[in-house]
Amino acid sequence: MDDLGKVAVIAAIMGAILLVGVILAPTERATVVQEPVAVGEPIVEEVTILQEDSLEMLDPVYSEKAVFQDGTIRIAFDASYTDEGLESRIPFWIHNVSGDVINILWDRCSIQLPNGNTVKVLSEESLTYFGAPGGTISIASSGDLFDAVIPVSEFVWEEDPGWSVSTGVLDAGTFTFVLAIECGEARPAKIMPGRGQQMIEEDCDDGKGPLPFGKTIELPSEGRNVVYYTFRFVVR
Repeated sequence: MDDLGKVAVIAAIMGAILLVGVILAPTERATVVQEPVAVGEPIVEEVTILQEDSLEMLDPVYSEKAVFQDGTIRIAFDASYTDEGLESRIPFWIHNVSGDVINILWDRCSIQLPNGNTVKVLSEESLTYFGAPGGTISIASSGDLFDAVIPVSEFVWEEDPGWSVSTGVLDAGTFTFVLAIECGEARPAKIMPGRGQQMIEEDCDDGKGPLPFGKTIELPSEGRNVVYYTFRFVVR
């Protein structure tokens, strides 16, 4: 082999070695440096949390939950709060536990406010559906009534939303709610339409046929009474 052939062989060997070195050499990765991102302090909105005290019953029995029961009714009262404070309305739930119909006589109910003034009350349900103070509502045996009482002195009529009540009155001290309920036995009687409340003996069914239009009423017997419940409360 002449010198030129030797040089060619050596050059080929060196090129192969260089190629193998390039293939086996580790690949260098570019290092990415991430700039720190400035994070501002979280925005905290100021929230005002109103303290909602509970309504406690002091009379006729003490009840931390403002619940009372006897042989006629089971009743539970609650406090009503808005963003402005304690409303001058008392939501309640009443359940008839007697075996007879009972009547809530709204025109005989009242509230003695913490300032000592006694005022009539309004039925919220009557205001909502009829736009006028309630007279009497009957609750069947085992029936329920969900309503709220509003002192007339704390009631304001407005065109929009219609009516509203004051705040910050009932939590100024103790106050008393008088609830009038008619309960007891009742006997059926029958009258012709248009005769008012007068009892007409000849209208009674004597077996000859039904009364005109099947009109019936219930006249209270001597055993039917009006019971006045006096509930005294404090908010704390």
